[in-house]
Amino acid sequence: MEKKHKILIVEDEPELAEMFSLGLRDAGFEVLVLNDGLGVAVKIKEAKPDLVLLDLVMPNMNGYEVLKETKDKTNCAIYVWSNLTQSREIKEAKKLGADGYLIKSDFTPKGLVEKVKEILNHKQ
Repeated sequence: MEKKHKILIVEDEPELAEMFSLGLRDAGFEVLVLNDGLGVAVKIKEAKPDLVLLDLVMPNMNGYEVLKETKDKTNCAIYVWSNLTQSREIKEAKKLGADGYLIKSDFTPKGLVEKVKEILNHKQ
């Protein structure tokens, strides 16, 4: 039996998290959701996801802080998942260790599934 890829979505907007996690689950992925940045490093260590989709603007601990905390401490791909589109935000995220940067508003749930498959195929 083929291993299910595990995706961790870190998103503070419940409706978005639900909509995109449902699309990923329907496509056969195992999906975990956290609603803020606190505990992401621990969850990565425990759950060993294949991919983390990380929002930047969140309560308690933002995505930049999560990247600082997890940089060089994980072998999973971490893609920022944000509607912040300024080049300085993208550069900062990549400087802090993000493997890529996705603009939420560019994706439907089906489009995200296709992008996640593409990311995971390149990772192997």
